[in-house]
Amino acid sequence: NQLAIGLIIGQTVASGKDFIVHLAKTPHSDTQSNVDDEVVSELLKITDIDNKQVAEHALNALRMIVGGFNILGLFVVSESNIFSDTSALQKLKTVLMDIKVTLDSNGLLFANTDALDDGNKLLLNYITGHKNFVCKTISTDPSKAPSASPVDWKFVAKATEWFEFEAVYEVDTVFPLPHATNHFDTEKYIMETINKISEDLNKSIIFFNGEPKNKEMTVDKLMAELEEATNVKVTIYNESSKLATSENGVLKQHESMVRYTGIVDSRVYGCSRNSIAEIESYIREDVIRSITTRLQIYYDALLANDDGGNDNENGQDQDVNSTIPPRRVFFPIGNGKVSFSDYLFQYENEETTVKQSMDVLGVDLPSTEVVTTAEANVQLKHPEKSEILSNATEEFSSLAKNDTGKLILLVGIIGLVV
Repeated sequence: NQLAIGLIIGQTVASGKDFIVHLAKTPHSDTQSNVDDEVVSELLKITDIDNKQVAEHALNALRMIVGGFNILGLFVVSESNIFSDTSALQKLKTVLMDIKVTLDSNGLLFANTDALDDGNKLLLNYITGHKNFVCKTISTDPSKAPSASPVDWKFVAKATEWFEFEAVYEVDTVFPLPHATNHFDTEKYIMETINKISEDLNKSIIFFNGEPKNKEMTVDKLMAELEEATNVKVTIYNESSKLATSENGVLKQHESMVRYTGIVDSRVYGCSRNSIAEIESYIREDVIRSITTRLQIYYDALLANDDGGNDNENGQDQDVNSTIPPRRVFFPIGNGKVSFSDYLFQYENEETTVKQSMDVLGVDLPSTEVVTTAEANVQLKHPEKSEILSNATEEFSSLAKNDTGKLILLVGIIGLVV
């Protein structure tokens, strides 16, 4: 009979159906006065829900969800029907609105599904007093009343058949960075470079098992062509970069740069109703979501570990960062036909993912089911600052040449700040 709230994770298909793959309960915790630790406690009523906690949970969950899947709404376990309580509906709408604000502020995670659901999010209520459930949609538009529209939610006896599409996306590019006065400026400028990677990716051509496919073709027809294969290898071809000429080029001096080099392992999932165009969009979303996620995690860790020992009078870090963002690992959910992902630093192992998957998604995962072979745990040398400044390009080029094949450094960052 305990009240609970959580996230509905699934895929919205252009044909109008939602496919739900996971329900993740949001942990409810209280921060006691004069105590630093959070204490897990019982959620007593809807008004006790902490909007910020649920929104943060949605962001953390989204970082583990592969492209094509998103946060589609909320589920609530309660003793009575929440749709009969106007104040409860109003509260839950504010929760959904705060989730939307949080996820929209992280646009490169591609969490906005308004184009497919018109801003109407799922609200599933399991009523313990009657042992039944009711599902409706509620708009996140603040100008609309918190009224709910009915939804035909079905629990099916046979699980949806999912097909895996795996791509390896190569990145090798350098960006100059504007002057930064602190860590936060540097992070902002680096995150903005991902927009350029996204633009290039959107212009790319995608092949399926070595061939281009009609974008209107459905996955079931593709699988019929491939003789019922359940895993499809995807290749991404980018346009060749155009070099600036003396007529259109501008020479500027920059004090910093960021270089991305390596490959990103991407795995997305589609059902028979998906079109090739949808699968291509899932792949592009997944690559950018993965790069964005690991950079956010990387900077969170960098700031947490910075002792400020080499900052100038403006608070600008004078250290040279020659480090690797976390690599991607995969783990199965549900019946194992779909996998989500986690990100591990060099010093972390499968047990980190086991804990993270339980804390964020509520998935009880044996460490043996964590797939750590998709991306290699690469070791970088740490030369002196002067050596990095003079040999950065050679070091990373050598790394890319030496680590051939699939298991190489996925996204390596070198940030040079002087």
